[in-house]
Amino acid sequence: MKLPDTLSSLEWIQVRASRSDRLILEIANTPAWFGCYPQAICIAMDTGLIIDDIDWLQRVCLWFASMRSCVNDCLLLESDRLFLARSHHAAQSTSEWENSLNQQLAVTDWLTKNGAMSMTSTPHQMGSWR
Repeated sequence: MKLPDTLSSLEWIQVRASRSDRLILEIANTPAWFGCYPQAICIAMDTGLIIDDIDWLQRVCLWFASMRSCVNDCLLLESDRLFLARSHHAAQSTSEWENSLNQQLAVTDWLTKNGAMSMTSTPHQMGSWR
């Protein structure tokens, strides 16, 4: 498995390891993984959050479901860690990859900040991302 040329040309993406089903990446200092499937390419970014607040996770899942801009996004728990996964079209230009990954990084950052905040705050104090 290898990254598409248009994706590997981005200097801030580095392949750290290869597994049978995915590549382990670092995207702008954020741990991530890459998987290539018949329908699309999936990139999942690690939020760094270990989920222990199921209510917060349910609220975030509902928020994702309500956002048209998040139609290709999903939340994934792997070993209690929260990842933001996004499906991408394989045939994208370098600038399309850059735009999409920058948006995914911004949402990952929002999740990280608000997830950490939720451990000590009430639900209505969550910030909004746009």
